[in-house]
Amino acid sequence: MSEPDLWALFFDVNQDIDTQFQFWISITFAVLVASFVADERLSRVERLVIAALYLIAASIILLRYTSALAHQAQVLGLFADSGFAQPARPDIVGLLRFGLFTVGSLIAAASVLFPRFGARGEPTDARGDHD
Repeated sequence: MSEPDLWALFFDVNQDIDTQFQFWISITFAVLVASFVADERLSRVERLVIAALYLIAASIILLRYTSALAHQAQVLGLFADSGFAQPARPDIVGLLRFGLFTVGSLIAAASVLFPRFGARGEPTDARGDHD
C-alpha cells in the first residue's frame, strides 16, 4: 500500500472509533433522560428489561469499539512494515474512553434500576409540594 492509502485507512479506522463512541453517548443519554422522565412510573420488571437491553447494546458497542482499536493497531503495524512514519496513537484517550464506557454504562443502568439513584433532597409532586 502507498502512504496515502495507509493514511486514508488510518483515518477511516479512527472515524469508526469515533462513531462507536458517539453512538454509545447517544444511547446512554437517551437512557438517562428516559430514566429521569419515567421516574418511578415503571414497574420493576420494565426497569430490569430496559437496563438489560441497554447493557446488551452498550456491550455490543464496546466490543465493536475494541475491535476498531485492534484494527487501528493493525493499520499502525502496516505503517511500520512499509517503512513509513507511524502516526501517534492516542493511548490516554483510549483509556479515558474505555473508562467512560464502563463507568458511564454502569451508572446509566443504575439510574434505570434505581429511580432515586443520585436524586437530591426530598421527592416532590407536580406542584412542588413535598410528599
